[in-house]
Amino acid sequence: MDYKKKNIFYNKNINLLVTNLSEAIKSALQTFWELDCEVSLLAINDFRNLRDEFLINNVDFFSSQIKIENHKPIIIRLCKNFIENFLDLTLNNQTSNFDLKNLTTLEIKILNSFCEFAYKKIKPSLIPTKEAKLSEKSEKNLNFIFYISSKNSNVSLVMVSVPIDRIPLADLKKTPSFLDEDFINSQTTIKIRAGRSKITLEELKNLTNEDIILLENSKYDKLTLISGNLEKEFKVKVNPDMIINLNQEGNEEIDNEINNEVEMEKNLWDDIQVEINAEFDKVKMTIGELKQITQGQIVDLGSVFENEISLYVEEKKVAKGDLIIINDRYAVRLNEVLNNPKANIETKPQPQAKPQQQPQAKPQPQPQPQAKPQPQPQAKPQPKPQPQPKPQAVDEEFDYSDFEK
Repeated sequence: MDYKKKNIFYNKNINLLVTNLSEAIKSALQTFWELDCEVSLLAINDFRNLRDEFLINNVDFFSSQIKIENHKPIIIRLCKNFIENFLDLTLNNQTSNFDLKNLTTLEIKILNSFCEFAYKKIKPSLIPTKEAKLSEKSEKNLNFIFYISSKNSNVSLVMVSVPIDRIPLADLKKTPSFLDEDFINSQTTIKIRAGRSKITLEELKNLTNEDIILLENSKYDKLTLISGNLEKEFKVKVNPDMIINLNQEGNEEIDNEINNEVEMEKNLWDDIQVEINAEFDKVKMTIGELKQITQGQIVDLGSVFENEISLYVEEKKVAKGDLIIINDRYAVRLNEVLNNPKANIETKPQPQAKPQQQPQAKPQPQPQPQAKPQPQPQAKPQPKPQPQPKPQAVDEEFDYSDFEK
């Protein structure tokens, strides 16, 4: 049995039809047999072979066809237990070995009369024959199996098979329980990318504070919204305070800052280019601002531009800075370089040199130990703690594996 076939009414408004059919059969039973009973739906299927439905696999039925002009007949089936109980109430038959094959002409006539009476009760719930559209699908029946119970009879089953062109099915109307406007001021966390660029590993190793990284793949009036795997480009209002006007000499200075030439041995790794991305870290935006983005409106993100922006290489954060605009592209002025040996070398030697000169000034005023000028050269070799050779070794040990896949 194919379970999917039993879900043929997924997303369809079938509840009203089932209710109407149940009430129609209940009314037919109460009127024709004068018996109070309860009717409930047991199953629906579209099987051509009724025995594919395991609920009735071992149940015998009496079938009555209600002929409809220019349409397939409607079939009403009464199970053996139903017939035995209701015929007993009507005709006072009390046979111990009831057999459907041995029904009398009178019994068959009574059963057919009930089925025609039940159809008259069901008919208002179906599509009228004049409106029913015939098609290849009209050859298919939908089978409604109802569960019948009463105080004076055992449980029994009634099945109604209706051609699909007579079934009033409509898509469910889904109404939202809330509107977007209800959450217009609610905040959510997203990421925003300003742009991308290419950078060599040598340039990456030599990044320092105040360097300016020009994002070649960017445009001053556009940003990219990132939410999971979703990326959407949108237009923004330009903040004039971010714009820096540079002439050709200024552009050359930027290139010189990015391409700091340091005396070091180059190797093949240094010339390899990697992609660097500039992204804001977890920016908070309101649902209203996001709605503007999806509608293609120009968004004012003045508060977002005030946030610090980070540079990433292969999802590894390498630096932080402020977003600026140069000509028609974004750029990042660095104010912090992360895990870069060279940046540490340039900032640490200066504070170390000052404390070394102060202790040297104290031993000089001793005039008496003229015979001890030898310790003075020892004060000069004190530069031993100066980490000049060590930082060079650290610089050479730049970890390329951070960007290997």
